[in-house]
Amino acid sequence: MNNPFKNKTVLITGGTGSLGRAIIQKLKKYNCRIIVYSRDEGKQALYFGHDKSIIRVIGDIRDYNQLSKTFRLHKPNYVIHTAALKRIDDMEYYPEECVKTNIQGSINVANACLESMVDKCILVSTDKACVPINVYGASKFTAERLFTNTDYNSNHTIFSSVRYGNVIASRGSFIPLWLNLLSEGKDINVTSLECTRFLFTLEDAVNTVLSSLINSIGGEVFIPYFDSFDMDTIIKSLSIKIDKPINYNTIGMRPGEKFHEDMIAKTELPFTYQSKFLDGFTTDHCSKLLCVIPQYTHKKYNLKKYDGPEFNSGIFLNKNHDYLLKLINKGLEDAN
Repeated sequence: MNNPFKNKTVLITGGTGSLGRAIIQKLKKYNCRIIVYSRDEGKQALYFGHDKSIIRVIGDIRDYNQLSKTFRLHKPNYVIHTAALKRIDDMEYYPEECVKTNIQGSINVANACLESMVDKCILVSTDKACVPINVYGASKFTAERLFTNTDYNSNHTIFSSVRYGNVIASRGSFIPLWLNLLSEGKDINVTSLECTRFLFTLEDAVNTVLSSLINSIGGEVFIPYFDSFDMDTIIKSLSIKIDKPINYNTIGMRPGEKFHEDMIAKTELPFTYQSKFLDGFTTDHCSKLLCVIPQYTHKKYNLKKYDGPEFNSGIFLNKNHDYLLKLINKGLEDAN
């Protein structure tokens, strides 16, 4: 495979998060210059303090002046925008803060890219942005639309987004939380045994983001094609892992929670096409990449139409406990 990152400068907003760190570890294999842009100076020092190959910048995406100065000084070719407020139930109580970071912050990132003539910028979105019912999802849906519209009006920078589900063992993931509770002999709380979630690994997330960045023509929302699982299957798989029965409490829906998640809505199907992962950027359980192209565009996408159903976690269920257990173990391994 040709090295698409060779001699490129890549800036990652929110680079101290679990995804940002994993992207950086992957990019270090590709002979590129890496800039971490994060407001968390403690995590910067902890994770990258002894790595002279990485440029560390302390800054908040809410602060356009700092973003603009950073872009002008370091002149990134690619920007991967991962910084966000992400806790669904918390954002229901602090919608203004969510808007300031996830929407205004994304506007700031996009404008800094335009100002500094960045080649490509990709927004890391979420399945919560598809048919959103909560503040977090609505903020990410808006950010997706902002990036699509900014691309339409851009003379140089290519903007796109990537949307995916729950990453096993990432910050806020419920699986390591449950395993910690179970190791302490405590019960776990579950919405419902029929509730479903998309699950994939940190490696899959990195492969999806980097493949989407390189493949982007402009304005797309990329979506990896992978399995979903109901809580009954997840609990039984974890029971096999710890080799004992699991006690749980059914607590119902939390603020802003969905019973089933969506990745591609019915209304998006006419605009959904088949993209592809970069060579060497696939795994056994995540090998197909789709994209939703803009409804208004002046660009041409030479892609094959997707002719499948809407992508809903209640439809694409996998109930194979052994398969899920391997996926969970791989996800936990990626996080360590």
